[in-house]
Amino acid sequence: MIADRALHSLSYGTLSELELDGYCDFGFPAALHDAAALRLRGVGVEEEEEETTKELLVRPSPSRKRTRLDDAIDSFARVVDDDGGIDAAELVEATRAHLAMIRSGGSALALVAKDLEGNLAKVTELLATTTEPTASPRGERRGERRTLEDLLRLEQGRGVHDGNVLRDPSGAMGLLWIRRSLAFQAHLFESLASPDSVPPKDAARDAYDLHLSPYHGWMLRTVFAASVSQMPRRDAFLSKFGEVDADEELTEEREAEVAEKLRTWIGLLKPLLREWEGCFEELGLEDARRA
Repeated sequence: MIADRALHSLSYGTLSELELDGYCDFGFPAALHDAAALRLRGVGVEEEEEETTKELLVRPSPSRKRTRLDDAIDSFARVVDDDGGIDAAELVEATRAHLAMIRSGGSALALVAKDLEGNLAKVTELLATTTEPTASPRGERRGERRTLEDLLRLEQGRGVHDGNVLRDPSGAMGLLWIRRSLAFQAHLFESLASPDSVPPKDAARDAYDLHLSPYHGWMLRTVFAASVSQMPRRDAFLSKFGEVDADEELTEEREAEVAEKLRTWIGLLKPLLREWEGCFEELGLEDARRA
C-alpha cells in the first residue's frame, strides 16, 4: 500500500524524500467574497458585482511581476457563471492555476500538489468525454459549457457509481478530494493571512482534524502528522507565494500585499466550496468512506 511505503520512508528520512508519485486521493495539503456569494445565490447584482470585483481583486503593482497567486485569484473569480452555477471547465482551469501556486510553496506542500495533480487528471478525463449536449434542470439545452452539476449527473447517469459509493478512479471521486483539499488549504492559509493567527503548524493540525481526518484511515493520519512537522514559518510561506527572490527581503509592505491576496483567494473559495458540497449532497454523491 502507498501508506505503508510512506511510513517506511518516514523511518529513514524526511517527508520530502517520499515517492510522491504514489500519493493520490489522500486529500492532503488547503468585497469580492460578497460578490461571489451573491452569484452563487443567483442574485442579480451585475453592476454592483462588477464594481466590487474591480475594487477587490488584488492586482500586482506595475513595478512587480505577476505571481501564480494572482493567476489563481483571477481563475477562481471566473468559476461561478452568470446564472450562479459552477462552470466545470473554469473550475478545472482554476484548480490547475491553484496547483501551480501550490507548487511555488515549496517542499512543505509537495504532497498537496501531488494529490491535486492526480485528482485533477480524473476530472479532466471526465470533462473530455462530455461532448453531447445536456439539459439543465429548467429544461434548457446546453452546448459545450457545462456546470459541475452537469458533469456529475452525466457520470452518475452512466452507472459509474453505486449510490454514494464512488468508483475510483472517476471524475466525482477526483472532485470530492479536490474540494476537501481546498477546504483544508483555505483553513491553513487563513493563518498566513493574519500576523496574529496561530503558527502554520498548529493551523495545519486544526485544518486537518476538521476537513481530512474524518476520511483518512490510521496510516494516512500517521503520515499526515509527520508532514505537518515540516510546515515552515509564516514569513517563509508568504515569501514563497509572493515569489520573493532568495536574496530579497520580505518587507512589511510585501508581506501585507501577499496576505491581502490570500484573503481575497479565501473569500472567493469559501462560498464556492459550500455550493460544491451542496451539489454533491443533492445528488447523493458525498462518499464518506475512509481512504
